[in-house]
Amino acid sequence: MTRVVLARTLLVFFLSAPVVAAQAPAPPAPSLTLAEAVRVALEKNPTVQAADAYARSVQEGIGEAKAARLPRVDFSEGFTRGNNPVYVFGGLLTQRQFTAGDFALGFLDTPPPLDIFRTQFSAALPLYDAGQTGRRIKDAKLSAQSATETRQRTRQEVIFNVVKAYTDELLACENVRVAEAAVQAAQSDLARAQARQDRGLAVPSDLLSGRVRLAQAQQDLLQAKSSVDLAHAALNVAMGLPEDATIEIEPGLKEANFEAGLLAERQQRALRARPDFLEVDLGRQRAANGAHMARAEFLPKVNVFSSWEEDNQTLLARGGNNWTAGVSLNFNVFDGGANRARLAAARYRQRQAEAQLAQMAAAVKLQVREAYLNLNTAQQRVEVSRQAQSEAAESLRIIQNRYEAGLATITDLLRVESARTAAQKNYLNALFDYRLSYAALELATGELAPDSPAVIR
Repeated sequence: MTRVVLARTLLVFFLSAPVVAAQAPAPPAPSLTLAEAVRVALEKNPTVQAADAYARSVQEGIGEAKAARLPRVDFSEGFTRGNNPVYVFGGLLTQRQFTAGDFALGFLDTPPPLDIFRTQFSAALPLYDAGQTGRRIKDAKLSAQSATETRQRTRQEVIFNVVKAYTDELLACENVRVAEAAVQAAQSDLARAQARQDRGLAVPSDLLSGRVRLAQAQQDLLQAKSSVDLAHAALNVAMGLPEDATIEIEPGLKEANFEAGLLAERQQRALRARPDFLEVDLGRQRAANGAHMARAEFLPKVNVFSSWEEDNQTLLARGGNNWTAGVSLNFNVFDGGANRARLAAARYRQRQAEAQLAQMAAAVKLQVREAYLNLNTAQQRVEVSRQAQSEAAESLRIIQNRYEAGLATITDLLRVESARTAAQKNYLNALFDYRLSYAALELATGELAPDSPAVIR
């Protein structure tokens, strides 16, 4: 009998096991780290995709410029019909159909209409163009490099936006935690006031003050939760996802330690690596190249050309087979001063580009200085606010004991409670500013990347 019961028990267990497994809840999706959020943004953000497409399109301009060094070959197929004496006379010659009878005056004066089917191949090749093709190739390469720098700067700005949005959501979540703690503290304060009033040790106004404080804390909590939803939507948009996408990020706004380095070194690194500054320098090089191209307009150009054609009276018939080849020399003698005006304009554009580069260098150094000072200030704020948060918590503990002993008023308790909440928020804001300030410094120096300390720490 015992064996039968055991067998039935095992059978029920094995039959029910798949059902239990099927009903087991799916494991929660892993939390998204900041580095993973940056990776998603670099793949899906439309701004990055647009910059990539633009850089690729400009890169194709190099091949277009290089094509000028190769022969250009064209094909054409045409049909004409007419009875113009010159047209007929020349057409018969090119068709190799002219005979002695075609010299008759009646034929020469009033020839019948002639059909000409012309099949033609033509080719041309520049032998010497005063370096214009080389300058155009160089300009195309500089444009491609400029587009690459634009793409790199766009990627850095997208990374910074993701860092800001991600950290902003962390801050919003921490503010919810602080707001929830404030509600619990207000409820505890209200309970203390109620207990003291029940013992006849407090007046009704203490209870009313506690209820007002609780209502304010509850309102702050509602606003904090709304901020989380908005910050989450902003992070989705920064990553290139739908704003209502459901993702989870790693909780906790933690402290980090970043090395600011020396200001002078940061500024020099910015002038070497910052993409938008390098883009302005490439603009200066393009302007100088444009001045060389304008000067080349004063020099002669030599081209070689050839053509082959077949002229027939019908589409399928065989007729004249003709070719030509030659060399041309082009040299402008007078153009009303247009070339000189273009050269002068190119030189002024070169001066403009040099001035813009100098202005950009000064602006970059100033931006690095501002980011550097903001980082140092934020670091000091973290240290100060951390100490203030600890002191506020200790002050609250003391005032709570004093209130329960009747040595402090409800106003003192609520004031210290508000100070403790403010100290917690100040500490969180300092952590947020410190992290964001370092990301801003890396953005100012042109070094913000997916593996930067601002992303992986």
